[in-house]
Amino acid sequence: MEQKEIKALVLSVLAETREFDGYVIVRAQSRREWSMRLSNGQFERVSTGADSGFGVQAFTKDGASGFATSDVLAEGVGQKLVEKAIQLARRNEAIGTKLNRAIWDAPQVLAEEKNPAKKVFGEIPLVQLEEMVMTLHTRLRSVFPEGVWQTSYRQVEEVWCIGRTDGTNVSFVIPRAVLMHQGTVREQDKAQSTLVHRSGMDASVLFEELADHVLEGKALDRAEFARAVCGAPQLPSGHYPLIIDFGLAKGLAHEAFGHAVESDHMKESVLGEAGKLRKGLRVARPGVSIIDGPLPGDWAYQPYSANGLVRQTVTIVRDGVLEAGLGDIFSAEEAGMPVTGAGRAENYGHVPLPRMSNIRLLVDRMLPLNPVEHLMDEVKAVRETLLQHEELVEGEKNLLLLGYRGGQVNPKTGDFVFQCDGIIDVSDPKLPIYQPSIFSGKILSALEAIRGGLGEGCYDAIGTCGKGGQSVASSGGSHRYLLMDADQQVSLGGEHG
Repeated sequence: MEQKEIKALVLSVLAETREFDGYVIVRAQSRREWSMRLSNGQFERVSTGADSGFGVQAFTKDGASGFATSDVLAEGVGQKLVEKAIQLARRNEAIGTKLNRAIWDAPQVLAEEKNPAKKVFGEIPLVQLEEMVMTLHTRLRSVFPEGVWQTSYRQVEEVWCIGRTDGTNVSFVIPRAVLMHQGTVREQDKAQSTLVHRSGMDASVLFEELADHVLEGKALDRAEFARAVCGAPQLPSGHYPLIIDFGLAKGLAHEAFGHAVESDHMKESVLGEAGKLRKGLRVARPGVSIIDGPLPGDWAYQPYSANGLVRQTVTIVRDGVLEAGLGDIFSAEEAGMPVTGAGRAENYGHVPLPRMSNIRLLVDRMLPLNPVEHLMDEVKAVRETLLQHEELVEGEKNLLLLGYRGGQVNPKTGDFVFQCDGIIDVSDPKLPIYQPSIFSGKILSALEAIRGGLGEGCYDAIGTCGKGGQSVASSGGSHRYLLMDADQQVSLGGEHG
């Protein structure tokens, strides 16, 4: 369904609320997706999907809320949804549910954003997309036949419209696409896998890859690295000076820090005290900043919240000091932070929660790193830059961690555990490789250990973030690499699970 049609439907639903003495938010979404997966020269799956519907959130005049949804996005559905949501709100008020009138203070917003995609959904027929992905997959297999390769492509378009009682009406389109190569390499009876991606807004990522084969080059480099890791020794557990790549830095910023400043988590967060954000707390060295906000063309781009507010760019940490959190309209005041339009919802059937968009960790002290084509050449360039700036200590391991393989964080205690693809000791001119190890420690100790950055910003480390039973697109990064001092509260060691 087109953007203007959805906007008209939202206005028709809001018209059903004129006699209601409370407040109503109407969310409508239309979503289309194409995806495919190839394995060893054959299509394993090609799927198409579409979903659409309404979500109506009603509030009594005292602030009790009710929520009703329908997967029918059509005229005539609105009245029943409004009636049901109001009925639920009144019933919740009668049983003594927590009241919240913050939405009455939200500013009115009127906006209609054009679709930012260069190639709109459906412009390139599905059969042509299949041919392009098969071409890329076949070429990769031919240049590295020793690997077992899977290639996948996913393209999504979400059309949103949010209307509110105060006259707010915002509509926008979120297009995103990603091409991924996953390979498994065997050596010395051991196997290692690798995963690389190229993301963007639309099918342009396929045309670009057919022209420059950048992702293929990354896949080949990572496959060779995985093969070397198969025969590599295990690193002794310990506390080392570290260099982490931007994918791991995104994981650190997102999992170990971003969730800890979301406004609905303050009572359980290591960065909260008595339910309030600990603003003014020094969490890192001077010069370290953490920023969250939408970037045009990014995998997790969203210009407005699912409550119809502008999605703000927030400097969470400025110059090493905790400055702000990610506040949605309903929990920000209680958490002692401003509203930043951080509410995101997986779809029309979910109540929005405060969430990150693109989170990046930046350092004022940045050492230059000239871009090179291949991974190990880049590792050599890292070593040369560190030597040039006297950042390597003779006879002391300085370990470069490559690849983010997920992890977990306890927001109450600030403990994190992450996993990587492999490790290289850049203090040794032979650049010895080690098997993956667990990267773990305390959030604040890890941030305090960051002493500098290497190379320009890389903010396209993508993923899917789960919270409250909802999944949304996430992304972020840092400089190409971050330098970290050895710290007794940050460990490297233990086998990769």
